Amino acid sequence: MPISRPQGLFPATITPFAPDLTIDFEALRRHFDAVASAPGVRGLAVNGHLGEILTLSRQERAQVVRAAVPALGRDQLLISGIEGRTAEQAVLDGLAVREAGAQALLVLPPIDVRPFRRLAANPAAMTDYFQTLARRVGLPMIVFLYPQHSGSAYSLEVLDALAAIPEVVAVKAATADVTRYGQVWDQVHDRVAVLAASDCPPLLGMMLQGLDGALLGISVIAPERWATLVDDVCDGRLERAWATFGDFAEPLMAAVFENQEPTGWASEAARTKEALVQLGLIPSSRVRPPAVDVDQSDRAVIRRGLRLAGLIDS
Repeated sequence: MPISRPQGLFPATITPFAPDLTIDFEALRRHFDAVASAPGVRGLAVNGHLGEILTLSRQERAQVVRAAVPALGRDQLLISGIEGRTAEQAVLDGLAVREAGAQALLVLPPIDVRPFRRLAANPAAMTDYFQTLARRVGLPMIVFLYPQHSGSAYSLEVLDALAAIPEVVAVKAATADVTRYGQVWDQVHDRVAVLAASDCPPLLGMMLQGLDGALLGISVIAPERWATLVDDVCDGRLERAWATFGDFAEPLMAAVFENQEPTGWASEAARTKEALVQLGLIPSSRVRPPAVDVDQSDRAVIRRGLRLAGLIDS
């Protein structure tokens, strides 16, 4: 199922929960409608880390995809995260979300556990994993590249090998490091799209290295502003991009994502949901354990960030 090179903004959505921690599908559908209808949004990425994929069952992941389908316009792309320690687990995840309506897969690294981490530099092992997904699921794939400090970041050699697989269409470059992002861009951008994916201040520097688009969790907050920022960088309107980044993006990243250097216990999903609660867009910021909910101190910080970003008055 070939798709064109992904370009523009793809917000990574949240998954609202009811008081009993089942999925709040009414709130979920409203969330999808609000994000997908924002001007400039090219599609949705559901079932990612911000969507709390690790606490969702395979059936729930498919239900999330099914709920997203009606929100998408004809030219928008529906991406679903999948994960599995083995190719077989990932294939079952991929088949479930494909049947539910996903058009592309965001493939979380299977090596994010200590015994497997050294395979991040093994092209043969990683190529076999992705080729199995390509053969048995048959959807376009986005490689999720973790930051170096995670211990699960693919080497440039591995990325080079994965970019040669026809079904691999993009890399989600969550490197949080401008130099590494530039290396990734130079290595693969002639064959696959590179989507910037760090919710922290180095993001703009990464984007200026080269950019096809962005796949960002924080962009569910005022997605139209993030879409304009991405388009401004892609189209060379850099003075306006700098202004938007400083006045709007940086206060949000500091307040909601703690610039990806967290000092508190609340999860990024909980903090993002809390911002949406304060904007009146979802009813609750609750998350599933072991993730930690926000407290009053977090709420105050997030409120200040929304105010500094110009999204609320007080």
